[in-house]
Amino acid sequence: MEETKTNWIKLIDRQLRMRLDELRDEQSQLEESKGSATKSSAGDKHETGRAMMEQELTHIQGQVESVRKQLIELGQMPTSPMEVVAWGAAVRTEQGVYFLSVPLGRIKEAKEPLFAISAASPLGQLMLGMTAGDSVNFRGHTFALLDVY
Repeated sequence: MEETKTNWIKLIDRQLRMRLDELRDEQSQLEESKGSATKSSAGDKHETGRAMMEQELTHIQGQVESVRKQLIELGQMPTSPMEVVAWGAAVRTEQGVYFLSVPLGRIKEAKEPLFAISAASPLGQLMLGMTAGDSVNFRGHTFALLDVY
């Protein structure tokens, strides 16, 4: 059975939530390490290590916030059929399905090649406004738009 837009959204959602769980685990481990670090006689070395942990925590917090925003955006994704490529469209090509949604890349659990790309990505920009039967050239490859959902 062919996967539908709703199923593709669920797969993307699941992959985003798995990423969020991984980031939260990393965050917890770092906070635990930071909290258990004790002041040593090599004070400067200790402070440098703590500063590096702080930087990594800030980086992870930014990634967590980014994934949360992507989940919100995904929740607003239109599921109704589309004829013209726009944000929320799924485009079937010979290379796979390109879903103009959140920039996540290849969706691992999909039965067929499924790529979640941003409408602002270079390929997404080329596809905007196209319909089934059109084609775009991207990085030396021709992408024939077989169907738009």
